[in-house]
Amino acid sequence: PSNITLNYPTGIVLDANGYLFIVDSYNHRIVASSYYGFRCIVGCSGGGSTMYQLSFPQSMAFDSYGNIYVTDRNNSRVQQFALQNNSCRKLFVYNSTS
Repeated sequence: PSNITLNYPTGIVLDANGYLFIVDSYNHRIVASSYYGFRCIVGCSGGGSTMYQLSFPQSMAFDSYGNIYVTDRNNSRVQQFALQNNSCRKLFVYNSTS
């Protein structure tokens, strides 16, 4: 199994299949368990503000369709990620300054 190094984990969630998902805040990513160990599934290219990046994520949740919702603190947004095809899109901004 592969090992990961976490830096200030802020949340954990189990999905319906028993896989563990970890919000790794200071590494700006979401990691998930699998049969082969842990792997990065969101924010794998480092922190930032593009639609595929996170900046200090705080928490996450699943909806009934298996989509992941991540609170992206420093980008003032909640992002929705479709785990099935690794696509993501910005869902809405929850703290707009404009």
